[in-house]
Amino acid sequence: MLAYSFLLFILIFGVFHFDYRGKTILKNLYYYFIFIYCILLTGLRYRVGGDTLAYEDYFPFYPDLRTYFSFLNGDNEYFGYQPLYLLFVAFCKSLNPDYYFYQIIHSIIYNSFFFWFIKKYSKYRFTTILISYIFLLYFYFGFEIQREIFAICCFLVAYKYFMENKWLPYFLICIVAFGFHISAIFLFILPLFKLIKFSTRFLIISIIISIPLLFSKIFFIDFIKVILVTDFMQKKGEAYSEMEFSILGILFFYFVRVIVFIPFLFYYSKNKLRDKNFDWMFVGLLWMSILSQVMVGFDRVSNYIYLPFIIFVTHVIYNKKEWVNTFFGKKAIISSLYLFIFSIIGVKLLVANIDNKYYYYSVYFPYESVLDKKETKARERFIREMWAN
Repeated sequence: MLAYSFLLFILIFGVFHFDYRGKTILKNLYYYFIFIYCILLTGLRYRVGGDTLAYEDYFPFYPDLRTYFSFLNGDNEYFGYQPLYLLFVAFCKSLNPDYYFYQIIHSIIYNSFFFWFIKKYSKYRFTTILISYIFLLYFYFGFEIQREIFAICCFLVAYKYFMENKWLPYFLICIVAFGFHISAIFLFILPLFKLIKFSTRFLIISIIISIPLLFSKIFFIDFIKVILVTDFMQKKGEAYSEMEFSILGILFFYFVRVIVFIPFLFYYSKNKLRDKNFDWMFVGLLWMSILSQVMVGFDRVSNYIYLPFIIFVTHVIYNKKEWVNTFFGKKAIISSLYLFIFSIIGVKLLVANIDNKYYYYSVYFPYESVLDKKETKARERFIREMWAN
């Protein structure tokens, strides 16, 4: 826990000294210090994470550069990995066959894009990282979605072209992103969200439509299958569609992913913090949250929007003139915002399996290093049972 605590401490100092007080001396040096620390934290972890354990266990079966093309042409559908991700793994294995060499290279790439994007687009960079830390998004991106994060990094590069409506370079980068992870198909659809004006009327209509969607799952899934263009995408869609919730589970998921976000969305649609250049973001977040009630896979594609969203949130937090004047109104809007961010990953901390003995928080806690190579039994058991189901 010391590794996590130290990062929290230096982030809080950065928020107070540089973002809140506005000091600039040694700001960049301090930012790069946190960047290096995060590379080491992510790259030197030992069996910390969820999917990380699977990637490590399967790593001996991945190809190196010598066997890369034969692997692609072979019968390896159970991996279902896109060719560019396998090429990255093959490159790492050809340099050093040890999994933890791959992990440190992965960490360098992930953190480089993550910190570069925040530095480029966030005026309050330390606050952006702190929010990502507190609500576990930073760890989810670095520890969990090791393949999808490469596609997300591609979107971070394409973000400039997306915002400037420069579609040729944007779609070219999207093709690269799809080469890393199939969820990047979402990026080809994302520009359509810019055609929609986010208004109070749109929000109300969306909420009304979302109610019958909860009870028309089969019809909706048959419709979605039309755009699943590859065999693996169709298999993945079927796997997501087979995930069932109880009525209580459906209502809870709808509450934490949609209802809690509504006060902030109403305020955004009616007040001056609204910037039409970001309407696409809230259209995407709202509708992906709604559609995830029918197929949980839609919750995954929201990953592409979260970092720009967190940057937007930090802007709202520091620009107090944009807030409502009433005390209770302000508290309601802030609570709505934070509860939605918490619902992305934090709410999963309450999830348990195996007779409520092993909880999701064991995926991230405690932190173990490759220097000690100590396995956490609760984490190993939680992940094993999750895969079994």
